[in-house]
Amino acid sequence: MVSTSEIDNFRHPYIPQRLAVKSMRDNGYKNTAYALAELIDNSYQAIERVQELDDTQVGEIEVIVVEEWEKRSERTRRRPTRIAVVDNGCGMDSEELRMALQFGNGTHLDDRKGIGRFGMGLPNATISQCRRASVWTWQAGSHKALMSYLDLDEIELDLVQDVHVPVPDPVPHEWLEHAPMIRRAHSGTLVVWSNLDRLKWRTAKSTLENTEELIGRIYRKLISRGLVLRLTIVCEGERTERYVRINDPLYLTAPSCTPAPFDKMPMFQPYGRDGREVFLVNLNGSVHEVVVTLSYAKDEARILDDGSDAGNRPYGKHARENVGVSIVRADRELILDTAWSNNDLRERWWGAEISFPPDLDEVFGVTNNKQFATHFTEMASYYRDDRNDDEWQEVRNGWEEEGAPQYLLIEVCNYLQQQLNKLRTLLRAQTKGSRSKKQKRHDAEVETKATQAFNERAEADHSAGEADDDVAPATKRTSVEVDLVRNKKYAEVSARELAEYVVDRNLRVLFVENDNPEADSFFSVDVLPGVTEIVFNTAHPAFGMLISVLDPSTESETAEQLRGRITNASDTLRLLLAAWARYEAEEKAGPRQDRLRAVRQEWGRMAKSFLKNMDQSSAYESTVSD
Repeated sequence: MVSTSEIDNFRHPYIPQRLAVKSMRDNGYKNTAYALAELIDNSYQAIERVQELDDTQVGEIEVIVVEEWEKRSERTRRRPTRIAVVDNGCGMDSEELRMALQFGNGTHLDDRKGIGRFGMGLPNATISQCRRASVWTWQAGSHKALMSYLDLDEIELDLVQDVHVPVPDPVPHEWLEHAPMIRRAHSGTLVVWSNLDRLKWRTAKSTLENTEELIGRIYRKLISRGLVLRLTIVCEGERTERYVRINDPLYLTAPSCTPAPFDKMPMFQPYGRDGREVFLVNLNGSVHEVVVTLSYAKDEARILDDGSDAGNRPYGKHARENVGVSIVRADRELILDTAWSNNDLRERWWGAEISFPPDLDEVFGVTNNKQFATHFTEMASYYRDDRNDDEWQEVRNGWEEEGAPQYLLIEVCNYLQQQLNKLRTLLRAQTKGSRSKKQKRHDAEVETKATQAFNERAEADHSAGEADDDVAPATKRTSVEVDLVRNKKYAEVSARELAEYVVDRNLRVLFVENDNPEADSFFSVDVLPGVTEIVFNTAHPAFGMLISVLDPSTESETAEQLRGRITNASDTLRLLLAAWARYEAEEKAGPRQDRLRAVRQEWGRMAKSFLKNMDQSSAYESTVSD
């Protein structure tokens, strides 16, 4: 007769349970907050089932971190020992509870309407953070709860093969004290994590602060519809609780957790008619909506009276943490996708959201931990490569022939990329003329010297027509302000400030900017009554490589960074002169080439007269010391 142990020696299961669970611990949750979001998903779906029968029911979900004192290395510190998530949803019966604790199973596997579906939430989230989850669930008062649990030690030691059969077990008194909502919840569920060995953060405070930031963004739409989300710390019987505030990466919602003054009013405004564009996606004969929502910062958020950088304000730093495209599935955010953004600091000042139903999970490439939309993210890379139109068309044709999900996303992604480019142009223009204190001092010096040179030329009978006219201050102010707003797309507040600056200093020269990608010129000249505008074309590569690189508002940069800026600017200037040299050399010998040489000579003589008052000593000393 063959013994049981001998039979076991012949067993070769396709998925060894203890080894599989060990590897599943590294299942891709970015941190503790994302793992907790899985439990919140389960709680919200249970709440929805109650609200289907009673629409007056207010959904409540509470995340509780229990902290205790422990001594390590001669120091006593508070450490999280248990984390719980409790809700007032529909609760579960015995079979549902066993399924909820089973990997890859659940009651929403075929549900294409809710935020769940994948059957991986509770067990996967649990083992990513701790070694045990105890679950109490009830449908007629917490004193009639059922309890079961998942214990990683038991699984790894092959002590259990099946989910424990739930047993009647009233919710422990300790948890009734920690979570008073349990007493008033006719039905609900309590999940308690213990033996915490993989938490991202070391304290209850840091755990909940980071969790609030994330779940306030993930569940912002549900919170705005009335869902109550609480975060609580329990230490030595004392409860400290706060409610999760909305964290809207589009900054169109108020009140929110955005720092003042934009905690009580939106910081951004819709882009376009109402900020929304709806696309219809036909999948297997059914049509589904994908909604793109876009926003950008209001003028008052970026243009500050003192000329300081709005990015350094608390609300500007908050926006820096919300850069990217928010991918929203069934009103629940999956990810803030940074693949569509770049390293420009102005990226914080636009917002974008792509919203779609669970029916399009396979199209967007939604992962079972609800943290990624892989196909949509991959599409961003096609807008960053150097393929020409013919190569692009070949790629698109291949997607269509293969029935690839990317083909169904082309229209949405094309629109998104085009609008983001327009938003970036708008944001570059938004702060034109808004100068820091150091820029104001620097520009005033340069424009004053240029004005002096203009006056000297006029006094020497070199007329520049309208530019030399003496006009009334009000006329000059109005002409400059109207031109900047109408033709250069300056914000009204910046245009007004610059116009007053021109009048106050009686300037005849003003350096301004305009984004003109259709023009090949690096700069242009616009003559207004009594003032000449030198208009830099910000779309020309020379602007980014020369003018903005030498921006005087660089106090925070290191000497090495500043040296790099100067080197790049020097190289750019040399290349500009090389471009002129080639232009002159390619001209056929004769009157036109002679005229170009004469223009160069005349411009050189005028440049000498304009530069004669510049202090060259500091630049010379720097060059010699190098």
